[in-house]
Amino acid sequence: MAYIVSSPGSCGEFIQGYMDGISFMVTCPINRYSYAMSQFDGPGDRLPKKAALAVKKTLNYLGEEDRDIPIRLKSNILPGKGMASSTADISAVAQAVALSCGKRLTAHEIADIALSIEPSDATFFNGIVRFDHRGGTLIQQIGDCPPLKILIYDCGGEIDTVDFNTRADLVDLQKENEKYIKIALNLFRKGIQNGSIDEIGRASSISAFANQKILYKKQLNRFYKVGMQVGGKGIICAHSGTVLGLIVSADGDIENMKQSINEYMGKDFSYLDSVEIINQGIIDRKCDANEFDKE
Repeated sequence: MAYIVSSPGSCGEFIQGYMDGISFMVTCPINRYSYAMSQFDGPGDRLPKKAALAVKKTLNYLGEEDRDIPIRLKSNILPGKGMASSTADISAVAQAVALSCGKRLTAHEIADIALSIEPSDATFFNGIVRFDHRGGTLIQQIGDCPPLKILIYDCGGEIDTVDFNTRADLVDLQKENEKYIKIALNLFRKGIQNGSIDEIGRASSISAFANQKILYKKQLNRFYKVGMQVGGKGIICAHSGTVLGLIVSADGDIENMKQSINEYMGKDFSYLDSVEIINQGIIDRKCDANEFDKE
């Protein structure tokens, strides 16, 4: 019997910025995943660099440096767009390695391993969390998000997470946005407490617009305008990536919204996916190895 681990990606972050002396993000976990498998017969995959490093660091953390654990890995998360593809890969692989060693990592342990590789998202935690994506501190477990969907679009290009987070001017620019981030976070907390998609959407939009001085997206203003006209509740952005999302109610007419947005925005703005928010983070199960190919 093999272990299969699934870890979710994201559509950027509901909020990202600086407040009370610390940089942080508010996670936006979605139903798109990286899958890692361990404890199967045969060779493993040739892993991407960060995932391979996650294997090594997990074995070191567990004191199992001499073990050779084959891993298979696949993902339906686009890389380089701000959708937490590396975080999902790293966390899924780390847990798969630990399970093969007879251990199960906590989300905090996974965070430590991920942060030792690069600045990390925290989509592997349950629910929505406020997380110091560079220092690794879980600042707050905010709660479960009400059901909602996001239409994801790409502004084009790719952003390197490490390069972005080592910008010399990043923290100073985030500090300039602190008053807006405080407003956004307080409104977001109320939205989660009240189960209000409208409040969540307004909070996320505040953060997305504030981030324009840090990573400008020329399509944001027009996207917000048309998105709200077709029934959206707000926008969400990858603060260190290239995607924008329209937050809509769970029963929203996705196809009509998508058609209107595509007609209005033109060819330099590409539709990627329609996803749902989830509240369950990393998951593992024991099953037959042939089930991996069905994921």
